[in-house]
Amino acid sequence: MSRLLYIFLLLLPASAMAQGFEELWATGSAVPEGTCPLIKRPDGQFRFAGPLNAGELKIMTTEVYQKGTTQFLKPQLADSYLINYGLNYVVTSDVEQPGWVVSFQEDTYRFLVDPVARRVTGELMLPWNEVFIAGSAFEGGADNREWNRNGMLPFERDHDNPYVFSWTGQLAPYDNVVEPGRFKLEGQMTWGPRELHPYVQDENLLESTQMRMGGDDTKWHVYTEGTYHIVVDLFNETFHAELLSDHLLPQEDGVGEMKVEPGNTAPEVYSIDGVRLPQMQKGLNILRSSDGRVRKVFVR
Repeated sequence: MSRLLYIFLLLLPASAMAQGFEELWATGSAVPEGTCPLIKRPDGQFRFAGPLNAGELKIMTTEVYQKGTTQFLKPQLADSYLINYGLNYVVTSDVEQPGWVVSFQEDTYRFLVDPVARRVTGELMLPWNEVFIAGSAFEGGADNREWNRNGMLPFERDHDNPYVFSWTGQLAPYDNVVEPGRFKLEGQMTWGPRELHPYVQDENLLESTQMRMGGDDTKWHVYTEGTYHIVVDLFNETFHAELLSDHLLPQEDGVGEMKVEPGNTAPEVYSIDGVRLPQMQKGLNILRSSDGRVRKVFVR
């Protein structure tokens, strides 16, 4: 390599030297299905979330091994465990090179592949105890100087999946507050260390599907006032928001079934995670009437 080329490479930003992977796959004796695709995040990193067996895990660039085409992301050091704080990898075409060590079976493995840093980071994820919405997009969340830490509103944990949390309430780009219409999610009733963010600043919450933990302090943005239902999956880092009503109408709590007056159509019924239901079920139901009114009804 010439000295001029060497200096040129040193001056390149890290992103320019990143590998341009379009797809990555996990394979090996540790993968229950034999081969599993990694999810490409908006920031260019690839993530895996799911069960693994004790064994070897390899990361490759094709779904099926093709001699002379498939490349492997081999750990730079021998006997590298998948659970780590960040280990570098090298790229090889040699299928015989060792992969990453998975020492025991578990259902909650997660790992990230960072093509810029050329690093793999892995963990066993434990559920969070709580999730809060924080910001200026709801009443009491902020004033004209700062966000109100004590004004955060709690999400509700799903009874069947400890990684899923949901929230229903009113959001709007209120006037006379700092950062109108913005919000993020906290894993505790204070600022950090556990935070959830969109990948892009002012991402429309109705268009957002993926989120990340930590990183830049980006926020979601509410462009339409109304009553929203938000569901987040911490394990898979997914985000879903639904506009139940495009008006800021009072919400009422009740017990039992909602009565339908003559001439009105029956209300639409939703579960707390936003799934349309044919009828009310035991527990919390979200009812949307034909006039746009939203009501939460608890059925014993």
